[in-house]
Amino acid sequence: MNPLKEAIRTIAAKVGYDVRSTGSLGISPFADMRKFVPVATNPLILDIGANVGQSVGRFRKAFPTGIVHSFEPGPETFKALSQNVEPDERVFAWNCAVGASAGQQTFQENTNSDMSSFLGLSTTGWGEVNRQTVVEMTTVDRFLESNSISHVDILKSDTQGYELEVLKGAEEAMRENRIGLVYFEFIFSDMYKHLPGFDQVFRHLVDRNFSLVAIYDFHYQNRLASFADVLFINREYYTKTS
Repeated sequence: MNPLKEAIRTIAAKVGYDVRSTGSLGISPFADMRKFVPVATNPLILDIGANVGQSVGRFRKAFPTGIVHSFEPGPETFKALSQNVEPDERVFAWNCAVGASAGQQTFQENTNSDMSSFLGLSTTGWGEVNRQTVVEMTTVDRFLESNSISHVDILKSDTQGYELEVLKGAEEAMRENRIGLVYFEFIFSDMYKHLPGFDQVFRHLVDRNFSLVAIYDFHYQNRLASFADVLFINREYYTKTS
């Protein structure tokens, strides 16, 4: 090994950092999640904003014994999701939204279903809203209580700018350290109206005992950062799995 690299690694180790080369953390979110989720377990995964089930297959491949609860509020999109996951007895599909409070809310369905959101389109968004549908909304805390779920290994949210609202609805579970990993898409560009800043979401999670693992797959619009995937881990969960 290069003497300089070895010296840097040694110094970093003394202050608590693990310096590794390419191929380790920060390349694949699913590979990184596998590093933290305890082996020989049946991880519980909340797939919020499932669309037609694109992420279900990735979760089932990464965690073959995992249980996945997938949430999709759009009626037509939910039909496709249900058909796609129906053969899998370890995947449960729920036709509702997840947010900061339970009740009903207007969902803005886009001609591109993966752009549908509770937020209005802004300057860098695409597609167009062709239907506004009143849908049922629950919270993570209410869902866990109603289904007697004590802990969540992975909370995934791809809700087109609504991530902070999803996290707010998991307040009790987060305060009690019952959620291990939080994996979500964050939008940096002006894709939707009233998007929270990254500093807000970061502080929300850090204040609830989470640490940033990595940011993945930056996408760009007009030479500026548009969106990326982000992974956080609860500090107690990290200690247990380390």
